[in-house]
Amino acid sequence: MHHPHHHLPRLLHPSSSSSSEAVDMDMDPRVWGRLPQPLVDRVLACLPTPSFLRLRAACRRFYSLLYSSPFLHSHLLLSPHLPFFAFAVPSAGYLLLLDPTRQAPSWSRLPLPLPAPGAAQAFSPAAASAGLLAFLSDASGHKTLLLANPITRLLAPLPLCPTARLSPTVGLAAGPTSFIAVMAGDDLVSPFAVKNISADTFVADAASVPPSGFWAPSSLLPRLSSLDPRAGMAFASGRFYCMSSSPFAVLVFDVATNVWSKVQPPMRRFLRSPALVELGGGREREARVALVSAVEKSRLSVPRSVRVWTLRGGHGAVGGGGGGGAWTEVARMPPDVHAQFAAAEGGRGFESAAHGDFVVLAPRGPGSPVLVFDSRRDEWRWAPPCPYPYVGGIAAVGAGFRVFAYEPRLATPAIGLLDAAAPVAFLHGMQA
Repeated sequence: MHHPHHHLPRLLHPSSSSSSEAVDMDMDPRVWGRLPQPLVDRVLACLPTPSFLRLRAACRRFYSLLYSSPFLHSHLLLSPHLPFFAFAVPSAGYLLLLDPTRQAPSWSRLPLPLPAPGAAQAFSPAAASAGLLAFLSDASGHKTLLLANPITRLLAPLPLCPTARLSPTVGLAAGPTSFIAVMAGDDLVSPFAVKNISADTFVADAASVPPSGFWAPSSLLPRLSSLDPRAGMAFASGRFYCMSSSPFAVLVFDVATNVWSKVQPPMRRFLRSPALVELGGGREREARVALVSAVEKSRLSVPRSVRVWTLRGGHGAVGGGGGGGAWTEVARMPPDVHAQFAAAEGGRGFESAAHGDFVVLAPRGPGSPVLVFDSRRDEWRWAPPCPYPYVGGIAAVGAGFRVFAYEPRLATPAIGLLDAAAPVAFLHGMQA
């Protein structure tokens, strides 16, 4: 019988020769061979996930740590935060991961834990949080939501959503022992039915009863809301945020009160390809909600640009019906970078995501490059072309790729809350 970890993916990033030489000079076996095992385990728990995956083949002892609950708990607490980005190409069966932390951002490929060959047609990534991906499944004829950890290849379904939706917008906020999932959109069974914009929220928490979670009562969105399923949601301070179009507005969902409200975005009449993202977050810092958008105004006094705003003032959550919250512009793309970006984007729009201090902007045109913004250093730089199939810069992009903030993690305990049992592991060959 195979274990779910038997074919763990390989996230390979070559080490520099200088660092390997330093290790060779310092690794005296008379010293290192006598270290207490708990100390060695502690050192391994501090390794980033890709580094540990490379090292696990060194000996049987290291490999066995994948099945050790104490080690996985330590790794969750001690391993460094990795602000990666995951590009999901429809029907590809894998994610393309971008590591923006290097001066020259690097790419890797991560196969998805799908239940059967060809299942990529029926499973589409919809959201990501804390090492987990949320997939929408059409396999049963009813949109269902599944959580997965692509690293450990565990996948578990949520209970059937009480309301059928044709094209829902999905939000996910996960912690070590809890998660919240939101499905919002038209309550449609066909494109010709009458629209009723509402949302269902699933809450699972190891400290609650039942720990396996429950669907909260449905909530109604503000009138005249229009959601784009591709836009997704951002989460901060107990609230989900998503964009409404025609006209543009920011919808705010307070999980505790189960109430939606509306906030006006900045320059809403002149926005193009707006996206709400979680900027500046991490394991020890709370994210801020930010808006990334192109600005196109006919007046010469306001040149075309791409800007980033953050929301402040109680995060703009206002009861009942609108107003509140103030937007502050924190970044603007330099004119020379914008000229290159506009040429690559060609008016087709772009995808945006933020993770930690980094923001990525990926034009939707085929073969378009990816732009990375480091908000802490106020630097804009282009990522190198992705070396894997399906991308010429990033994508088969014209086919509708998505980009998510994703952190590869060995341990995602929240997925074990589902179904009050161990998640189902689908075993299939995985390739780097």
